[in-house]
Amino acid sequence: MTSAELGKLAVDAYADHYGTQDHTQSLVLASAMNGLIAPINNFVKAAMAANEKPLIKTAMSGAQAYAYAENKDLWHFLSLYSASSKDANVKAAAKALQDYLTGTLVLHNRVNANYSDSHGLAIYMPNSVNSAYAELAWAKASQWDEFIAWYVK
Repeated sequence: MTSAELGKLAVDAYADHYGTQDHTQSLVLASAMNGLIAPINNFVKAAMAANEKPLIKTAMSGAQAYAYAENKDLWHFLSLYSASSKDANVKAAAKALQDYLTGTLVLHNRVNANYSDSHGLAIYMPNSVNSAYAELAWAKASQWDEFIAWYVK
């Protein structure tokens, strides 16, 4: 049995155990996490250049949320924002990031009806800046913290 097969079994067992209770579980390819930085940064650059803060905030508020409301499904957020954006660069960058998520990073995803807009990876999207966030390795490696600071202004 491969590690991916074992991971899929674990995701399925978790989902089967919780049945109709709210749950979402995904298997991600850990070795592909560093590859997420480039498409995230490309999206951030396109979104900031397009300067569509009201569209971003609307998509953010409509995106699938979880127990902590500032955690949003990244794929769903991108879908909502790119559908409302008029900017071709935003649409292209969002699609490239979605393709990376579904084609490379997320190997298996299970959800129930209450999390039907979950696609395997949540991301932090607060309504205010938390200065401690900038100290995280993810924030230092990507431009996501700059994106947060920009859209909350």
